[in-house]
Amino acid sequence: MLKHLLLGTIMLSILLAMALPIKANASPPVPREALIEQADQLHSLLGSTNRPQLKQFLESVHDRATSLLGSSEISPEDGRLTQKALEYALKLAEDVHMADDADLLANSPFIVYDVPALSPLPRLPDDVPEDGIISDRISLISAQGEFEAASFVLAPLRDVNSVTFTTYDLQGKEGTIPASAVDLRVVKTWYQGGTAWYSYFSDSSKSVLVPELLLHDENLVQVDTARKGNSLRVDYTTGSQYVDISNIPTMEFDFYSEPVEDSPTLLPITLKQGESKQMWLTTKVPLGTPAGIYKGSIDITADGAPAGRISLHIRVLPFELPDPKTYYDLNKDFYVMLYNHSRLKETLKATDGNTELAETRLLNEYRNMADHNVIHLPGPYYSAADKSTFLRQLELMAQAGLDLDPLFGVKQAYPPYSIYMQYNNYLNAKKAYESNPTDENKQKMDTFYNAWRKGIEDHKVAIAEAFDIAAGAVGHTNLYFDGWDEASWGLLQFQQELWEHIQDKGGKVYATGHASHLELETPENFLNWVGEPTREKADQWHALGGDRLITNYAYPHTGPENPDLMRQRHGMWPYKANYDATYNYIYYENPTNIWNDNASSEFRAFNLVYPTRTNVIDTIAWEGYREGIDDIRYATKLKQVAADAMDSGVQERITAATHALNWLESVDERSTNQDLLRLEMIRHILNMLDLQNGQ
Repeated sequence: MLKHLLLGTIMLSILLAMALPIKANASPPVPREALIEQADQLHSLLGSTNRPQLKQFLESVHDRATSLLGSSEISPEDGRLTQKALEYALKLAEDVHMADDADLLANSPFIVYDVPALSPLPRLPDDVPEDGIISDRISLISAQGEFEAASFVLAPLRDVNSVTFTTYDLQGKEGTIPASAVDLRVVKTWYQGGTAWYSYFSDSSKSVLVPELLLHDENLVQVDTARKGNSLRVDYTTGSQYVDISNIPTMEFDFYSEPVEDSPTLLPITLKQGESKQMWLTTKVPLGTPAGIYKGSIDITADGAPAGRISLHIRVLPFELPDPKTYYDLNKDFYVMLYNHSRLKETLKATDGNTELAETRLLNEYRNMADHNVIHLPGPYYSAADKSTFLRQLELMAQAGLDLDPLFGVKQAYPPYSIYMQYNNYLNAKKAYESNPTDENKQKMDTFYNAWRKGIEDHKVAIAEAFDIAAGAVGHTNLYFDGWDEASWGLLQFQQELWEHIQDKGGKVYATGHASHLELETPENFLNWVGEPTREKADQWHALGGDRLITNYAYPHTGPENPDLMRQRHGMWPYKANYDATYNYIYYENPTNIWNDNASSEFRAFNLVYPTRTNVIDTIAWEGYREGIDDIRYATKLKQVAADAMDSGVQERITAATHALNWLESVDERSTNQDLLRLEMIRHILNMLDLQNGQ
């Protein structure tokens, strides 16, 4: 169910929390004098570079601007485009002039910028990276077994029809990281709804370019700047066709049956003069790789000719990352959960009973989630009619590396809505009888009462069966049943008997809600409290006792493409607020067409990934999500090493641990750059490990 609770309040808080302002829909006409000034500035720089291709590019931009300025009238659109081209060229010339090595890749048909992968800045084709540096070197720091992201931007000086990349092994003193541990993709910029990057609420009145998809084949999606829309390639057996995925009203599209797939490896990309293109690296250092510096390279070919080499350096840290633990108690797991539709029963139905396709899809999705730290996935919801499907899904989840202890989502902790209606009917009939005790009113009251009670007792039997089957399958009784989503006070009261029944059996209850749940006579064991995570909320909920857990959602839901936002809101924010989990809505969802961002009038697409027929396509927001959880894992490592140091009795180690813990508590995770936060955690960890090892 989509979350509708307090949407206006949440929307306001999200917009106020965004670090970047929303760009205006339209810009005023560019004054001719401003264009003349920029063109003159560019002209003065033409002799400042010895790079022939850069000089040709600057001359071409200057010539086009001069030609336009020779016109008697300049349209607002032509003025805007010319201003952007001049700004692009001026920034490029200035950056090259200020570079440490002005001749770096001097014969390449592009300028290479090393950029932060998880930047809050959307990287658009007509922009030169504000936060990038011209470089032929990409450097990463990675724990053993960790996925880590890096990025670079190519600023083309001329059109190139085919650019290819060849990655080589990375060599270190103690071993090798194979080239296969480096995955290279292109960041696809495409059109999304008007609130893209900033919100999950819909604005279909306009479309804006936004970077999002991580593709091996950039031609899977075609972008039409004239109509401001996208088309998706469908590879039918009779030939490939491009399908419009920006149409309004939205046309239905069945991703279960339509043959859409990305390439397994990076295909050649094209470059257009003056249009930047972002590339994305994901590395996974193999477990057991010795600590040290590993050096490799990525060779670039442009239209068949060598076009430069990028050095790739990975510093491997002397440790693996632990599973995340809570900030307030190192003995308690921090659960990484995500709403999803990845259930075998529903997938079998959607694929017309194609077991092989359904299980292939689910295994790929489960593995993708596990690779992004989501290992506590809510389960399949037991029903007696689908027992074998329930058990098979648990097998697939375990096969993909998901953690089934606890097992969340065993079954709904409530009977059908019709039973709730009988409960309400009974309450109303009871009032009627008490005010007018006639035989007819008593008969109505008893009828509704019996229907309500039968529904409750039948569901108790169903809960008991689900409990026994699930416990037998996973080998434990740490089982969570789902309460009604965003229940009203009346629905909460209706569920109290069943929640108590589940807890008496040794099971647990999870539900979404807010402060009203603090007033329940039988509160759930695990509350997903809507909105901003705060220590005040965590303290209130934990104070109820019984080892109660708290998480949050809708701050924001998935949908915004900003990877830095996803990193913060699923990582250090809830962690430092003393929360026990992150559990947000949703892995992917969009009515009618998952690929059409404007398929709903109220919400944009809720996409961390985009599903193909057999797999999913990652996004930069999804990479941000993973890094947010990895931030928690680094913080957990820091606290574990500090705890060992505090118990050592060695004053020097105790002092270092005290400094590390005080820093972690005092640092403002909501305003500090997350990359810097990570680096400082690594510094403290390495310092404490050095002291531990007597260095």
